[in-house]
Amino acid sequence: MKKSIPTIMAAMLALSSASAIPLSAAESDYLLHSTFEEGTDKWSGRGSASVKTVSGTSRSGEYSLFTSGRESSWNGASVSLGSDFKAGQDYAFSAYVMTDAEDSVTFYLTLQYSDGSTTSYPKIAEVTAKKGEWAHLEKSSFTIPAGATNISLYIETEESKCNFYVDEVAAAPSGTTFDEPSAPVKMNKGDINYDGCIDSFDIILARKGLINPFTDKKMQKAADADSNGVYEIADAVLIMQFVSGKIKEFPVAEPAPGQQKYTTEELTEKVQSELVNNEPSSSHQEKQGVKYGTIKKENYFSKKANKQKPYNILLPADYDPSKQYPVLYLLHGFFENEDRMITKGNGTMYTRQIVGNAIAEGAAKDMIVVCPFIFTSATMRDATGFGDAGSVEGYNNFVDDIVDSLMPHIEENYSVATGRENTAVTGFSMGGMESLMIGMKHGDKFGYVGAICPAPGGSGAFKWSNPDEQPYLLMITGGTQDDVVGLNTPEGYHNNFNKNSVPHVWHVVQGGHHGDDSIHSALYCFVRGIFQATDGGSGGSSSQTPTQTPVTTTTKAPDKPITTTQPINTSTGQRKYSMKELTEIVQNALVNNEPNDSHNKKNGVQYGTIKKETYFSKKANKNKPYNILLPANYDSSKKYPVLYLLHGFFENENRMITQGNGTMYTQQIIGNAIAEGAAKDMIVVVPFVFTSATMNDATGFADQGSNEGYDNFVDDIVDSLMPHIESKYSVATGRENTAVTGFSMGGRESLQIGMKHGDKFGYVGAICPAPGASGSWKWNSESETPYLVMITGGTADDVVGLNTPEGYHNNFNKNNVPHVWHVVQGGHHGDDSIHSALYCFVRGIFQATD
Repeated sequence: MKKSIPTIMAAMLALSSASAIPLSAAESDYLLHSTFEEGTDKWSGRGSASVKTVSGTSRSGEYSLFTSGRESSWNGASVSLGSDFKAGQDYAFSAYVMTDAEDSVTFYLTLQYSDGSTTSYPKIAEVTAKKGEWAHLEKSSFTIPAGATNISLYIETEESKCNFYVDEVAAAPSGTTFDEPSAPVKMNKGDINYDGCIDSFDIILARKGLINPFTDKKMQKAADADSNGVYEIADAVLIMQFVSGKIKEFPVAEPAPGQQKYTTEELTEKVQSELVNNEPSSSHQEKQGVKYGTIKKENYFSKKANKQKPYNILLPADYDPSKQYPVLYLLHGFFENEDRMITKGNGTMYTRQIVGNAIAEGAAKDMIVVCPFIFTSATMRDATGFGDAGSVEGYNNFVDDIVDSLMPHIEENYSVATGRENTAVTGFSMGGMESLMIGMKHGDKFGYVGAICPAPGGSGAFKWSNPDEQPYLLMITGGTQDDVVGLNTPEGYHNNFNKNSVPHVWHVVQGGHHGDDSIHSALYCFVRGIFQATDGGSGGSSSQTPTQTPVTTTTKAPDKPITTTQPINTSTGQRKYSMKELTEIVQNALVNNEPNDSHNKKNGVQYGTIKKETYFSKKANKNKPYNILLPANYDSSKKYPVLYLLHGFFENENRMITQGNGTMYTQQIIGNAIAEGAAKDMIVVVPFVFTSATMNDATGFADQGSNEGYDNFVDDIVDSLMPHIESKYSVATGRENTAVTGFSMGGRESLQIGMKHGDKFGYVGAICPAPGASGSWKWNSESETPYLVMITGGTADDVVGLNTPEGYHNNFNKNNVPHVWHVVQGGHHGDDSIHSALYCFVRGIFQATD
């Protein structure tokens, strides 16, 4: 019984002992094989227990299932056996368990099934486990009783309530031999192939992962060297630095406020893995030293009902109006009112305690909970009957009333963090059905949606066409003893979302009724999942202007902490890298000679289209030519960043795009970088730089008119060319979307443009720049300092030499301006230096913001 090693890993690493292990020949016969390498494999907590996958302790592979929160010996880990398992037939079972809490514990592998009238729990296997040692539960042949339905498998103990680990659970037809599991492996950051060392093989995989994103979650996690939850070029650079010895340990990047921590799939898996059947009884208790929220009854004016309607509000402990809190809207069922979900249930409702204890434990965020009277009618005070059209309409009216009247009232009167990332809704029975309707209709306003024993009648697409409106978390709860809507009604909603492949948590409360037990269990789990997809920061309505907030992150390096402060934008355009960080990333990714295949047009890759056009130059008082490279599948409904690419002395608009010393491969280099995912889609503008009202072209290097003609372009680019491009093409404006670089005289002019017009150019490059540039060699304003400055020189340059670009490099060094210094060994004053610089520069531009 072996963990499968990803195909790519095995192919790349014949030297790795792990990759040489074949799969068991018998594994194709397995009807159940839970390895927990990709999640909980649909196992859930039984009773008060919760389960989650953990690394560092495993019988095989990297992960095992950790079971905790057990209040009784029968609380444990459980999984439903599917239709492959037949009543009356014989099966072999195997599972490994371990505890580190007691010296010895007796474990049982137990079957649960129903015969239609009673539920039975026959034991399949028994083993006594010693502390810290894996013990094997096994049975070569066990008969599932005839007539058994609702069959599940679970692991429990004889008397102990200890935490325990489970790994390598398997079941197959009787007679199947389970092979010995392979040895456990440990994940180390940067060790993408899991061979125990970080070396050049990992660098190869890291580079491949940038081109073709990892599909294996284990490899992606190992490749995420800075542990910020995303694999990106910065991680590949860190791995290269580690292998080269530049760093001795990987930094840990702090997430920015509002940064998404979990995808919908990841948060769904996390909450699913931590479900409990029954919340711990201690969650109902008010504990010494813990502060609990305050419940107040208030009214809001309902536009839909044209009258005041009541609600209860639970404000968090030490509510502070200077802070902003996310909000959970909690809805009652048919014939109920605003008290049902907060104070008066079938017995005592423990919402205040469950939420307060979760916050005190750090398992939930501080939040406001609003429990409204949801029946909304201008003619009726309350519902009168289940089949009454007016009653049903009164409840359905709340789907819009919550956003039209209640939410604006709450946001006006309380300190609320707005935005869907800070807004959740769930409800019980009719309130559960309404929550689903609210979530589907108003996905732009609700990021977390739940339904507890939801009533029938909900309709809709049961999916979100707009990915931006799909909930971060969707959770449906049903009870097996629900005698009102049954388990089949919530299961129907569960199946509808399944058909549309919508990630969601399916929470079945064994023994749960249509009442407090199912509600408490669902609330206990739901409040631990909501407001968790993003980190820090309060949200804001989409109509608000994003604000710049300084965020300081400290990254641990071998010798001393490196602290960087950069503005973070909480919407599109968020700053990903400071100037220093992006400079380091590009510096470490430099190549001396671009790969040969970057010049080739490859099968399956679409390349941009080159067009020659003219623009009217105010400075020259005439039309001037330019070439423009539009990206493949140019779409005028999209906005593209722009790179201005400038030629040298005595050259023209063709030099940097079609006619070099030989063939210019600008179109291919940029097209391949975009296809590899190493550069963003962009427009490239290659103008005729010489700008004079009296001369058509330069006449000599020392000629004053010739030099003035080039220097005139420093202003002509912003006064004439950029407005023309922005009026004629679909351009993403702003310095974060605008770059300039050039060769020789064009390199000198790029430096002049960047220093004079820092408010318009966020990325500045110079390739073998000509002498003569002057300026302060720094930017006094942070808002005009480029995200990236890059200077390239060639060691075999026989025109300006290496000393000229090196002089500019030294000027920036004197002023402590971070910049990339790119020396092309053997590079001439020509195509070889240009191609190498372009290959590196296009991979860095437009990367500082997201």
